[in-house]
Amino acid sequence: MQQQTGFVANREAAAERVERLLRYDFKDRALLEEALTHSTDPRGSREATYQRLEFIGDAVLGLAFASLFYDDYPDLDEGELTALRSANTAEEKLARVAVRHGLYPLLRRHNCAPLDRMVRDFINSVSGTVPSSGDLKAPKVLADIVEAIAGAVYVDSNFDLDRLQEVALVLCAPIITKERLYKDPVSTLKLLGRKHRKKLVSVLKVPNATIDELGNVLVCETKQVSTTGLGNGSEDEVGEPKTSWIWLRIPILLILILILCNVVNQN
Repeated sequence: MQQQTGFVANREAAAERVERLLRYDFKDRALLEEALTHSTDPRGSREATYQRLEFIGDAVLGLAFASLFYDDYPDLDEGELTALRSANTAEEKLARVAVRHGLYPLLRRHNCAPLDRMVRDFINSVSGTVPSSGDLKAPKVLADIVEAIAGAVYVDSNFDLDRLQEVALVLCAPIITKERLYKDPVSTLKLLGRKHRKKLVSVLKVPNATIDELGNVLVCETKQVSTTGLGNGSEDEVGEPKTSWIWLRIPILLILILILCNVVNQN
C-alpha cells in the first residue's frame, strides 16, 4: 500500500488527476492546490492550507446531500432525511472515499510519518489485507481532504450549489440511498426509535473477530427493553461504510422490531 501513502511530487499531474476524477476543470487551480495542502507543509501558511476549504466543504456537502434527498424522497420525515445525509457525510464514509480514489498521496505535507502510518493502517484494514479488530478509527485527515476538495469546487464555481452537488455525486459514489440504508437492520431500528422518541443505545462488535466468527451484537436498549442479537460479516469493499457485520438473522430482527413496536404502543 506504499502508493497509497506516498507523495505525488508532480503537482500538475496531481491536479489533472483530481479534475478527471471530479469531471470538473478548475478555473483557479490555486484553490485545488490549497485543498491539497496540509498544515505541516512548509510552503503553506495559515491562509494557504486546506483548513478553510475543509470548513466550507463540510457545510456544503451536508447541504448538497440534504437538498438531494429532500427532492428525491418527499415521503421521508426529518429523522429519516437526517439519517441519509449523515450516512453520506460521515467521517468514515468520506475517509473511504479518499482511500478509494487514492487522494492521500496528492496531499502536500511534511514530516508526517505518524500520520502516514495511521493512514496506511486504515487502508490495510478497510481493504482486508490485514485482520482488523473492528475499532480502528478513520484518520480525520482523509475526510478532510474530501471536504476540502468539495469546498474548492464550491468556491471555484462561484458558490454554485447545483454544480457542487453534481461533483459530490461523482466523488462520493456509491451514494447511500434510502433502499441501501434500510438494508442495514441497525439503521432501521435507529430510525424507528427516533421516530417514536425511543433511544437505541449502541451496537457492539466482538474484539478481534474475524470474518467467520459469530459475535454478539447489542442491538437496542430502551428504558423497558434491552436485548442482544447475533451477527457476523466483513467489509464489502473499500468504498463501503462498515455495515455488513451488523447483519442479523432475520427472525431475531423481526422479534426485536415487534418488541420495540409493542413498547411504543404501550406508551
